[in-house]
Amino acid sequence: MAITNSQIGNTETTILTATAETAVLNLIMCNTTASTRTVTVYAYASGGSAGDSTTIIKDYEIAPYDTFIWAGSEKFILDTSGVISAVADTAASVTLTATYKVLG
Repeated sequence: MAITNSQIGNTETTILTATAETAVLNLIMCNTTASTRTVTVYAYASGGSAGDSTTIIKDYEIAPYDTFIWAGSEKFILDTSGVISAVADTAASVTLTATYKVLG
């Protein structure tokens, strides 16, 4: 298993680009500020882009200094060059950690 950590910007921030077929195991979002923050997370195939049709978590509010953990009972599979990205209402206020396993 591997992890990647990124502070989410107020424009689309790439969290993970799959180098081979990859199972996304968990997404952990931590609000590191004293204000409620809103986050949207996207998942799309190579050549795709962030938008309503690729949204997996929409406008999720995270309380001050709180953490949200997405741990699906089914794992999320990205093909090679698939992307997980995110955007927050305020830059450098939420850290997103993705745990994943490269399958291919």
